[in-house]
Parts: sequence; C-alpha cells; structure tokens
Amino acid sequence: MGAENRHGQSSYRKSCPISIYDVAAVETWLEDLARKGENPVCFTGSRVDLLLDEPWECRFRLQPLQRWKEALDPERVEAYRSMGWRLVGQLGPFWVWRCDDPNAPELDTDPVVQGEGYRYLKRRMIFRTVGGGLIWLVMTAYFILAVALSAASLENILRNASWLGFVAAPLVAAALLTILGMQLWLDARNTWRLWKTLTAGVPLERPKLYRRQLRLGQLAWGAALVISVLNLVVSIQNLDGNPSGWDHAARTVYEAGERPPVQMVLADLTALDGLEPLRTEVQEKSLPIAPEMYAARQSAVLPDGEQAFLQTAYYRMLTAGLAQTLTAELTENRAGFLDSRPELPLDPIEAPALDGFWWAEEADGIGSPEQFAVLRQGKQVLTLWYTGSADLRTETAYLTSLLEK
Repeated sequence: MGAENRHGQSSYRKSCPISIYDVAAVETWLEDLARKGENPVCFTGSRVDLLLDEPWECRFRLQPLQRWKEALDPERVEAYRSMGWRLVGQLGPFWVWRCDDPNAPELDTDPVVQGEGYRYLKRRMIFRTVGGGLIWLVMTAYFILAVALSAASLENILRNASWLGFVAAPLVAAALLTILGMQLWLDARNTWRLWKTLTAGVPLERPKLYRRQLRLGQLAWGAALVISVLNLVVSIQNLDGNPSGWDHAARTVYEAGERPPVQMVLADLTALDGLEPLRTEVQEKSLPIAPEMYAARQSAVLPDGEQAFLQTAYYRMLTAGLAQTLTAELTENRAGFLDSRPELPLDPIEAPALDGFWWAEEADGIGSPEQFAVLRQGKQVLTLWYTGSADLRTETAYLTSLLEK
C-alpha cells in the first residue's frame, strides 16, 4: 500500500530517467522533484515512489553499497540522523539520504575517502560491463545471423514478408541494440568518471545539469514504445498468413466470365488453350524490394475431359540485380513451386526478345505433363506452372508480351 499525504492522496511511481550512476545528476533530479512538490518517499530498483506535497528545499545524497545486499548498520543510520540526514531507501546500488536542514553538514567531506567507498561499485560495474557487452555481442550476432538466414532465399522473403514487417524487423533490431548499447556505455562511463573525479580529490559538482540525459532517457522510452507497437502490429499480421499462397497478400476471386484488371501481369488459359477459366484467383502484394507482385491460379476443362491448370507469379523487382538473383533461385527448383518435391532444374530456352527463358517438363504418365517456366526481362520476372495442351516453349511471343505491359 503506497504512502499518503495529508490530503489522503496515494503515491505514484516514476522511473529514474537518467543513469543512476551519474550520482550528482540523480541527486539534483531528486531535489528538483521536491522543489516541484513531488516528494520521493520510497525506491524500488531504479523507480521512485513520489507523493504530491508542498514544494520544499532539501538535499539528497547517494552513497554506494559496500557489498552485495548490504545491511545498514543501525549505528550508522542513527549517526546520520543526528547530523540531520534521514534514510529514504535504496536506488539500485545506492543508499539514498535526505536532509531538510540547510545548515546540516555534508555526509561526505573528503572526496578521496568518498572515492574509496566506490571500490565495490567499480568492481561490480566491470563485471556488469563485460557481461552486458557479451550479451550485446550475442544479440548482435543473433540478429545478423537471422538476417543472413532469411536472406538466404529471396523468394521466401518475397512470399512471406509484409511491407511493415520487412521495414520494422531491422528497425526494431537496430533500435533495441542501440538502446541497450547506449545504456551500457553511459553507465560504465559515468561510473568511471565518478571514480576518477573523487580519487583525484575533486568533490562532486552540485547541482549538475541533467537535461541532456533526460532527453536521452525520454528518447529511449519513446523508442521502446515504438518497438513494442511495431512488434505487436507485426505479430498480429503474422497471424493472418495464407499457407496456400503468399502471406500478407490481398486476395481477389474472379468467377467465369470475369477478368482481372489489365494492369495485372498474369498468364491466361484463354490465350494458351482457348478455354474460359472456371475461376481466377489473384493475390497482390508489394514490398520495398519488389514494388509489384501478383500470383494467380486458373483452371479449366479440356475437350478430352482433362483439367487444364495454370499458376503464375509475377515480380517487378526494385533493381535488375535483384531480378537476376531471384531468377537464379527460381530456375533451381520448379520455378519456385512445389518446394517439398525433389528438385527439377530448368533448362535455358532460346528467346531473343527476353533476357532469359528457362523451361522444364515433368510427366507422371497420368494426363498432360506439368510444365515449369521462368522468364526474365530487365527488373521483371514471370514464373509459370502449367498443365494443358500448349507447349510453353512455342508461346514465347505471348509470354514476352506480358512483360511489355
């Protein structure tokens, strides 16, 4: 149960917005809170319980713990009380003392002796910096490895990523690593400066400006909030995946007699077999590295009663180099279709009007054989998985026209 002031109002909690290892700055911040009528009454970790009250002048002083889970000597507490100083609580590895008497003497008058009291904190910071640095390096390596593994297949990125997720993932990783690294560096720097200043016999300068650190702390909290929101949004998006096609893609179904908009790049059974598709299912999405992508499925019934089937995927990549990389992947395994089946490399076909045309056929002895094709023209890549009466190798003119829209 929190404390209450004379008006019956309960305390509220606020995190220390600056590095607690910048002792003089924290002391100044606590004193400024008191001047604004926010009375620090208790501490939990690096958080401060505040009670709204009348503004008043007081002094706060931080003294480091001398060992892990140090218990204060009652005689020390009583001696400080006789000097006008009262224990408020523990802020991280520091005891916090408050004095309301402007004429009371300082707790520490000899900087060198005061500096000797920071030996335990100095050792603790060394271990903390080394341990935190190793964790930071492991996290950095993890994120780099994750990016490298995901980047191992450009096709998987195009198929599974969302626009927000594609942008958010590296931003979240970079922001998180930056916040952790900055906090670790600031704490180590402040501890080292404190140690050097006191052991050199220079007393701490009070009051100390802390506005820059306050802004950095606010920026870190803002970045943490943005990271949380981005993670939440991306997580919600990932729940809406489509295992039968592309994730995060807009899906539209056109029934028999309906035609997709002409700007959509997709092959048509009507052009290949002269048949009216029973339906056309189109998925559309966009990514920073592929501004325009379409995936389409069509089926129709051949005169002999067999079924014609056509599935296409079109990619307009950001650069020709990305298109070449994607093409190299797609030609290694059925144009990117049926990843779970054994590989079927595609062979190059002569097509002067294109930058590349690759084709393969697979027959199982039942019905028409399956044909796979990959076409590239500049930044554009078109893939086909087709079962029907046409031979895709003789449809070069039609397929080339699709990439000239």
